[in-house]
Amino acid sequence: MSLDAILFDFGHTLMDFRRTEEALRGAYSVIRERLAHWVEDQSPPEVDELVERIAEEIDRQVERSYQQSALEELDILTLFDEAFTAIGYKLPAELLREVAELDHDVLATSVRIEADTIEALEKLRADGHALGLVSNVWLLPDLMHRDLENLGIKHLFKGVAFSSEVGVRKPRPQIFQTVLDACGAKPEASVFVGDRLVDDIAGAQALGMRTVLTQQYRREEPGEIKPDHVIARLPEILDVVASL
Repeated sequence: MSLDAILFDFGHTLMDFRRTEEALRGAYSVIRERLAHWVEDQSPPEVDELVERIAEEIDRQVERSYQQSALEELDILTLFDEAFTAIGYKLPAELLREVAELDHDVLATSVRIEADTIEALEKLRADGHALGLVSNVWLLPDLMHRDLENLGIKHLFKGVAFSSEVGVRKPRPQIFQTVLDACGAKPEASVFVGDRLVDDIAGAQALGMRTVLTQQYRREEPGEIKPDHVIARLPEILDVVASL
């Protein structure tokens, strides 16, 4: 069967990321300064408290949402608005946006993509395969698209969909279909590569896609959900595609 497109998950599939405590505190030091400037007669909480009550509280809400297998994506600006309101600050939209960007950059600067992963993507693209990206992420989609540009890989993808712009998460079929349509591909002539059995493998299989589980950054062992292929590192996708 012909292969129209190869779709990838992003986090823990193409790359790994771990924000550092130092970078987080640095960002929230700037955020504290912005709060002090905005409300001159009110002393903002110290940095440690801001990190706990804003950044870590949002992390907890996001984690809870994913643990509950919620399929609707969260609105990050709403989460920031609620978190700051809880500590006595009703921020204007432009300041909320600035805070979200500062917080986002802490994570973005920790993202690393291995050179051989980029080389594999470039080889697939050079061989004529349409590439797509389907990612569950609660962060602002325009910043995520910017990150792809900064990483030097955005031009490799014919279709990109983040759950924060589509509104729903994998394994919902709509988010996969958005990228398949952008690639002009049929599910049965496409492959999905991801690290999660439920979201990535089962979600893609429900549409009729062939699937590849990568265990480079996370390791889930196939059980009832069985991918067509399992790879230890992303560049092994070249061998899988060659065998199809």
